[in-house]
Amino acid sequence: MPHQVVTDPVPHNGNRLGYWLGIIFHPFSVFIPALVVVLKGTEPLVAVGWVVFMAGIILVPALTLIHLARRKGRYTYQRGMRHPLYLVFWAGMVLCVGLAEWLDAPERLIFSLLALVVWVPLQAAINARLTKISAHTAVVTGIFTALFLMGDLDSPLLVIGAVGIVGAVAWARVVTGHHTLWQVSLGMIVSFISVVTAFGLILLSQRC
Repeated sequence: MPHQVVTDPVPHNGNRLGYWLGIIFHPFSVFIPALVVVLKGTEPLVAVGWVVFMAGIILVPALTLIHLARRKGRYTYQRGMRHPLYLVFWAGMVLCVGLAEWLDAPERLIFSLLALVVWVPLQAAINARLTKISAHTAVVTGIFTALFLMGDLDSPLLVIGAVGIVGAVAWARVVTGHHTLWQVSLGMIVSFISVVTAFGLILLSQRC
């Protein structure tokens, strides 16, 4: 019996609402707005500097890799393509944490970056050994979990809105054929664990 090669499903994007939700809440689309919220309370010029600085270190290499891969006919919905992307992203995050500590960045920013440093290898390990995880769902879950722990989601209405957005993004990734229910659920679980772990590490460092 010949060996069957399991290929990644090709997204069909058949649901237009799901398609646009995927665009609006793409990990790279929400990255800068999330940084702006994290840096609230920071002087405007300083905040802009941090946003540009982090975006340059994290987004530029990742977007360049994606562009080069697409020219070769490879796309991020393929598990194999995600391996080098996670590596590049993680290296950028580690560099950002080191520079943020060295430059005495706001603690909220360091916490957020540390959460990503924890998240990337977990996400990559599951992607390599088990299945691909919905990065869209993981990122929005991570953002809202971090904002909740930092006290920004300070009303029931904001919490309900955050849960609603996470649910909408998860639904969108399933109905457009990008992921299964299991994959979006894994995205939520991994991000929640990563952010809580980073929060614990920050609290531990404050006591030392």
